[in-house]
Amino acid sequence: MSTAEEKKEKISTRRTYMLLRIGFFKLLAEVPFEKITLTEICNRSMVPRSTFYRYFEDKYDLLCYCLQSFFDETDIAEDVIYLQEPEFAQKFIRKIIKEMADNRQEYYKIYCINKDRTFMDILRSFLIQILGEKLKISESNGMHSKISPPIFTYLLADFYISTAKCYLEYADDYTVDEFVKNISLFANKNFFK
Repeated sequence: MSTAEEKKEKISTRRTYMLLRIGFFKLLAEVPFEKITLTEICNRSMVPRSTFYRYFEDKYDLLCYCLQSFFDETDIAEDVIYLQEPEFAQKFIRKIIKEMADNRQEYYKIYCINKDRTFMDILRSFLIQILGEKLKISESNGMHSKISPPIFTYLLADFYISTAKCYLEYADDYTVDEFVKNISLFANKNFFK
């Protein structure tokens, strides 16, 4: 394959991932996750079903990819994810909340349509998986949790999901900076004056 063909292939691949993510998120804002079909994802994304299967096994695989991409795009280090450095943890939380604020209507619709369904449990499972993988990397670099990894990743996943849900519920009452300050105080166990 020539360099020009490789470049075209990379652009085509990135375009396909982008189309699938956009189409999938638009559907999540309209239909509960459980009711979304592969046909709907492909139609909304304008991606043939055969192309979808080249990249993903099913809608669960696509959801996991979207969540992984969200974390990758925040460009975070493991110590930030695990709230070890308050200053960096605050930056990470700010990035998450800023992304949600910039697309608040869409995230709010997704949340409202899916909050009382299995979507939140699926999201938690994938987040636990992603955090567990990052924890393994951290452990190979010499950082070890005092808490058992399955318990630690479960609680941390719940913290991030609760933070997102809390923001979506109370975004009208706080600026992004006020909200992030409150979450950071909680994360740092700085509860009282």
